[in-house]
Amino acid sequence: MWPWLKRMLGAPVAPVAVGRTGASSSARPVSAPSAAPALRTQPPGTAVPPPARFPLVGAEVAAAVADAAEPMPGFGPRRPLVGRQGQVAAFELRLAPAAERFLASRGGSPGAVLHHAGLVSTAAGVTATGRAALLKLPAVMLSRPRVADAAGAGMWLLVDDLGAVPAETATALRSRGALLGVADGPPMATPPADFVVVHAGVGGIDTLLLSAQRWRELLPRVAIVGLGFEHVEDMEAALRGAVTLAGGQLGRSRDAPPPKPLGAAAHRICELMNHLAMDREANIVADAVRGDATLTYRLLRYANSPAIGAKQGVETVDTAVALLGRRELQRWLSVQLMLSAGSARQAAKALEEGALVRGRVLENIARKLCEPNPGAHFTLGLLSVIEPLLQVPLADAIAPLRLGDEATAALLRRQGPWAGRLRLLDALDAGDSGHAEELAGQLGLQEGALTAIVDDAWGWSSQMKDEPVAA
Repeated sequence: MWPWLKRMLGAPVAPVAVGRTGASSSARPVSAPSAAPALRTQPPGTAVPPPARFPLVGAEVAAAVADAAEPMPGFGPRRPLVGRQGQVAAFELRLAPAAERFLASRGGSPGAVLHHAGLVSTAAGVTATGRAALLKLPAVMLSRPRVADAAGAGMWLLVDDLGAVPAETATALRSRGALLGVADGPPMATPPADFVVVHAGVGGIDTLLLSAQRWRELLPRVAIVGLGFEHVEDMEAALRGAVTLAGGQLGRSRDAPPPKPLGAAAHRICELMNHLAMDREANIVADAVRGDATLTYRLLRYANSPAIGAKQGVETVDTAVALLGRRELQRWLSVQLMLSAGSARQAAKALEEGALVRGRVLENIARKLCEPNPGAHFTLGLLSVIEPLLQVPLADAIAPLRLGDEATAALLRRQGPWAGRLRLLDALDAGDSGHAEELAGQLGLQEGALTAIVDDAWGWSSQMKDEPVAA
């Protein structure tokens, strides 16, 4: 039986999130969207009502277990969606490809209901962190209380047949702050859609923007979600235009940036990283940090942050260096190198957080496999997208660093024992969860472990983006 099914049978469905702008159940019915939908999410720390329970009777349990008799994957890794301010504003939650094929033949069966209820429960966990969640639901699922009653604020529900959703159900969902959307096609005013999902891969960014324009001519305030962008430059161009949320290969640039020297700040950080790589004495590292006022401030701020949990205040660079240790310092410096690029491009915030996630994913994989020095894998993952961040050729960016042969071969030539880990990150970035799972299996991870690792990485980065390490 699927592991999540044991939790869902007779278990509470995740609480409905109450968004910043979510109306009460007494709100007037929504007949058509009159304003561009905001990214309605639940602020972190907001109290939520106790979860509702939908116990299954014996026949339903038997049917659900029968539905789940044959093994199949569950949910695929979440994918980031970039907002207009260049930040990760939402996540696209997708079923694993095999799960989609399996459920396509199950219609509204009890097993399919429970599986989609699990997807909505996962979305509630995302919206509770203050970000929106985009998920695809068959219209038939919105006629099932276990699914519809759990959907709330911050959830963007892409429905395969919006016209098949009962009017009272659509009104109730919107009153709780959920949005209802449709896939691209000939624009239609009815049934009213809050958002439209358009794909860049169908005809390129120009076709996507033209399609968005047609929808806006009919529904001036409809939100546009653009997916399938192959280059970060196209994503940024779409966000400057009509697109509200954009998803695709965030770490892939259209063209290699022209050669140019690294900035002075980046060179100082590289020098510090080399001190650690050469196992220099702690006082030499501390002296080098003290030579840069900005790094001194950031290091002390990080050492005193809740992320470190020091029992007493850290007042000196020497104390901070001793407290963090070499591995944590190496990771901190990797992040500082990434941040030395500043915010020259529109998607800089999303690129920075995506780099943290890539590093965290590889670090956690190394830990799972009980490999030595997982911090080196964090650096590998982070540096794999340093080119679009620094807007410097990758070879030039890593030249001042004393990286090992494995990292250098993987980064520059996609060769060597660590190359498969970067291919795994690339598969995740491209949204190819099936290939990513295959590569994870080749590394030695158990089935389902990759999704948990990716979810952990995004949860960690969500905390880190507001912590001193990322400022």
